[in-house]
Amino acid sequence: MPIDLTPFGFTPTESLVYATLLRLGPSTGYAVARGARLARANAYGALEGLVSRGAATRTPPPQRPARYRPTDPQALITQLATLQGEALDRLGRALRDFSRPGEPVTREVAGIRAVANLVMQLVARAERSVKGIMAVELWRPTLPAWRRAAERARMTVRVRGGMPADAPAWLEPATDDAPNATILLIDEAQLVMTTGEGEAIAGFWTSHPLIVVLAQRAL
Repeated sequence: MPIDLTPFGFTPTESLVYATLLRLGPSTGYAVARGARLARANAYGALEGLVSRGAATRTPPPQRPARYRPTDPQALITQLATLQGEALDRLGRALRDFSRPGEPVTREVAGIRAVANLVMQLVARAERSVKGIMAVELWRPTLPAWRRAAERARMTVRVRGGMPADAPAWLEPATDDAPNATILLIDEAQLVMTTGEGEAIAGFWTSHPLIVVLAQRAL
């Protein structure tokens, strides 16, 4: 599957060069240009763009030629999640004064990456509480959001499918009779429900007050 960093502010060329660095390992700009089949000027421009955004590092002078090393993918995901969470926090504060009661929203979501991204965005913005049950496969992809939420919200979460090795004190194992689903209630106002595993995972997110109340009683 091609690596696409464009949703996070990178260019298509930077996405290609990052993927090339992952494949080649630490490399010179010339080697990256050859590996990505790019003009040298374009390759160097993309490499410097990756360095400026924290997706790669460059050996310091006076070493010549400079060699570029890709940021570890998991570290990059954590970094991007943190930046997005901070940006959403700023946007939320800016929009709070303009908030007006609106229609409840319900959206469907499918696929492990889409579900993990949704959980990460909602959990990272939690201000009061997060409670429910979650599949263990969602723990690692959403870890930065859980750490962020735990700093300010009350956490009452059980994990289904085994406890992760780095589980915090507030995370508990689900009981045997727990539903085979992920059910997360954020700030008593946002609900995520999913079933299935991997790419077959699917569910929905809603702010509908009736569904939220039913989830509160179920949990």
